[in-house]
Amino acid sequence: MTGRIVSSLVCALLVVSLAGAQSFTPHTELNWRTLETEHFLVHVHDGALRTGQLVAAIAESVYAPITQMYRHEPNQKVSIVVRDHDDYSNGAAYFFDNKIEIWAPAMDFELRGIHPWLQNVVTHEFVHIVQIQTAMKLGRRLPAMYLQWFGYESERRPDVLYGFPNVLVSYPLSFFLVPSWFAEGTAQYNHPSLTFDFWDTHRDMMLRMNVLEDRLLSWEEMAVFGKNSLGNESAYNAGFSIVQYIAETYGPETLERISRSLASIPRITIDGAIADVLGKSGEDLYTEWHDAKKKLYRAMQDSVGPVNEGFRIEEEGFGNFYPVFHPDGKSVLYVSNKGKDSFGASSVYRYDMERKESKLVVHNVRSTLSVTPDGRTLVYARISSDNPHWSRWSDLYTYDLPTGRETRITHGLRAFDPRLSPDGSRIVFAYGSDGTLNLGTCALDGTEVRRLTDVPPGTQVYTPVWSPDGTRIVFGYSKGHGQSLAQVSSIGGEVHILEAEGDCRNPSFSSKGSLYFSSDRTGIFNIYSVNPESGETSRITNVLGGAFLPSVNAAGDLVYASYSSSGYSIVWMPASDQRPEPVRRTMAAHPQYPPADDEGRFADSVNRITGSDYRHTFSSLSIFPVLRVDTYNPLNRGLDALKAGLYASSSDMLDKLSLFAGAMVNRRFERDLALVFEYRDKLPLFSAAGLEPALTLELYNLTRKTSTTFFLEPSPEPISPEITYNLFEFTLSLRQPVIEERTHLKASYTLSRYSADIGAFINPNPPVALVPAFRNTYFVGNAFGVEVRGDYRDGGVDSEINPTGRSLLVRYGYENNKFNPDGEFDLSSGRAVPLYQTFVFHRAELQWNEYLALPFPRHTLSLSVRAAGIIGKTVDGFFDFYAGGLTGMRGYPFYSLGGNTNASANLTYRFPICRDLGFRILQLSFTKLFFSVFADVGNAWTGKMPERSDWKTDAGFELRLEAFSFYAYPTRFFFSGAYGFDDFTRTFAGTPVRYGREWRWYFGVLFGFEMSHKGFRLPRWDG
Repeated sequence: MTGRIVSSLVCALLVVSLAGAQSFTPHTELNWRTLETEHFLVHVHDGALRTGQLVAAIAESVYAPITQMYRHEPNQKVSIVVRDHDDYSNGAAYFFDNKIEIWAPAMDFELRGIHPWLQNVVTHEFVHIVQIQTAMKLGRRLPAMYLQWFGYESERRPDVLYGFPNVLVSYPLSFFLVPSWFAEGTAQYNHPSLTFDFWDTHRDMMLRMNVLEDRLLSWEEMAVFGKNSLGNESAYNAGFSIVQYIAETYGPETLERISRSLASIPRITIDGAIADVLGKSGEDLYTEWHDAKKKLYRAMQDSVGPVNEGFRIEEEGFGNFYPVFHPDGKSVLYVSNKGKDSFGASSVYRYDMERKESKLVVHNVRSTLSVTPDGRTLVYARISSDNPHWSRWSDLYTYDLPTGRETRITHGLRAFDPRLSPDGSRIVFAYGSDGTLNLGTCALDGTEVRRLTDVPPGTQVYTPVWSPDGTRIVFGYSKGHGQSLAQVSSIGGEVHILEAEGDCRNPSFSSKGSLYFSSDRTGIFNIYSVNPESGETSRITNVLGGAFLPSVNAAGDLVYASYSSSGYSIVWMPASDQRPEPVRRTMAAHPQYPPADDEGRFADSVNRITGSDYRHTFSSLSIFPVLRVDTYNPLNRGLDALKAGLYASSSDMLDKLSLFAGAMVNRRFERDLALVFEYRDKLPLFSAAGLEPALTLELYNLTRKTSTTFFLEPSPEPISPEITYNLFEFTLSLRQPVIEERTHLKASYTLSRYSADIGAFINPNPPVALVPAFRNTYFVGNAFGVEVRGDYRDGGVDSEINPTGRSLLVRYGYENNKFNPDGEFDLSSGRAVPLYQTFVFHRAELQWNEYLALPFPRHTLSLSVRAAGIIGKTVDGFFDFYAGGLTGMRGYPFYSLGGNTNASANLTYRFPICRDLGFRILQLSFTKLFFSVFADVGNAWTGKMPERSDWKTDAGFELRLEAFSFYAYPTRFFFSGAYGFDDFTRTFAGTPVRYGREWRWYFGVLFGFEMSHKGFRLPRWDG
């Protein structure tokens, strides 16, 4: 086996494995405690103890209802990890690990109403654990089985044992089967007796508009995620409604019966389970539910009456929010995610009312906006990880509109929803931690921070605004379900609730003192106003979807965010078109809190829950049987090409320690072994220096068998002993984010030992004797490396199949190697001692990929440049770089373009054939199909750079098909062909080999389309 093929083989092994790096930083600065109850272990860090205690009490209170409903109890205590080191809200259930993660800040999401966050998320995620475990076919320890196929190029070089992979297939046969709509629907429905969430006005708004505007996801489409933010939430929302319909029509016990039917081993879709339990197909159930909702919403549409909405000034994108009038009276500022696939990827735009066009102001802002009275300075909040521990915290910024200069005015304040005082001198904002938010103010430069409120624990405050005279602040207030409007003096003091009917939110004042807000008192969110003198309330809009976030200028014109099935748009309603409709109830101020205090019921339990210092708590070992057809060795026939083995993984509940192992063996006892251990806790010296690197230990061992023929002169008889190549590598590395969180610095040391075990043979020369088997360790390598890797690709729904953005890799290595290239030995001592040559050298490598979005929707042009070389003197071809094959120029075999130096460039044009396939074949749900054409130019050489005319070129195509298997496993198919335009011959070991002028083919089924894909983690359900 010539050449350092081991690195490529190990890469291929790990691409299809389950080992994947964690995306978040270790946060070694945090001290953790464990709160133990009868059924749960709640792990919480300092600064979030109140949240952890409440989570523990909530979890115990819902344990019995949920486990009794599904007749299933987890077989060990469930760990709940509570995190409050980021301004991020979510929950995730790792149902194979009996683990839940909760991000403590209360969720304020534009597509959902307000509910008691911790009660809601704990119940939701625990239902995921119980319901999905009920549906498992073989229990938690056996999540899936992997079927794999590794194919290789037909190698022509006589000095290479086998070619580089050109077929890579790793496909999971899942042992659990739960579509997205059913998983999220059952988790949101949770239990008939629990009221931490319900079908609220936001959810009804989404479903109503999808039904009435004929944009409801199909039965197959709602089964998987992988859509944009609006599409994923639509699947989530429809699932909640369908599950609620099933429970109300056929009984809540039906949910448990469907879950158990999913556990049937032959079952590969939910359709069979529904037919088994309900006696009708899934499509029939969907149609039945759809017809019922259509009838309901058409009646509701008739009752709304004439729509009074205004004019849409921004409807590109589905997330347009926070409109405010600029003081010039001629423009509106707002945030929009147009051109992006998530709400989080929003930017500030300015709409010119006269020209009727918008212009980008500043990127990456998703926040309320406010402008100083002189029109120069824009104020907003932004989440940044620019802090010592890479926490994602929200801080306040100012932006000078004439010059385009941005200034960060707070650091680590965790402040958001900023609004300027009428005179522009102070900012009011919401801020806090440990599940509680309060109001604060600061000067325009971020100094003089003052706290205004001291609300009860667990209270949330939202979107504060100043009264026109600057004496009061009105804001959204919640300690249970929905929001109320509240007010406080601008210098602080007692909070007063402004009573109004329905869920009231998004307050805004006109210059004349009228208070505008959004309310769902009719079952649909509309904009209302309150007369400052009489207290009389009037409805300003009458929409069918929903109206939010009002802003009024001096002329009385109104702008707001309006919801339809395509998302949120910015709407302008001139004062002349407004027809205020008085409503019966007025608004008054009272010094009280809303009666809904859902935390009160847990108070006694919370006070009794104590804890101890966290000790590593590990998930159960997950085992994945693997069956692989591996055709690397042409001598392997029939069952010899079949390898069996397993992958196994486990990690501690805080992901501070993780372990992955893989073992494969065939009938000839050729083996592939891998062990990856990662440590993500404090490291001496590094921690003292303020660094938090992840330490990784990797061990690999591969063996391959072949035979060779040689002669021992003077005998003419051939000798053909069996040879077993034994490759071992050990790598120790440290990885640390630098500059910004997507840029990582990695330092590593690798020890490599490559041996050839020569089987015993008979020496035919007199005296004839048996030569015993011996080992030839022909390479001992020591490599020190440093690399900087940056992945700046956009995170859209097409980020895998058709990325935009860029990625960069710069690598430097120093090597000190011993190598016996000719297999020579010193026999003077009576035993064979290899005659090593020493190879000490430096190597460098650069990979740069630029993915450009073209003006045509979802069309991209990518440019990739790769260069690598050994610095200084020429070294043996064993250390060569290669430029062909699956990872390079596909028009030529991997080993055809090799040398101490290589360089290549690729240009690819990719476009969608269909982005909404929306059909299923057996367990495969197909979503997208893209096509690309590409061209390469490059070469590899040793010594002098080839003339330009000697550089090789190729061109080809690729089909990429994206799917989900068993509803949860991302499955990416690729098929490509490439033609090498140049015909050339190279000589290896005295044998000429001809290349070029032929088509070459590649195929794969993996979790990602790129060989550099990080790997795959166990499935989970996010809340």
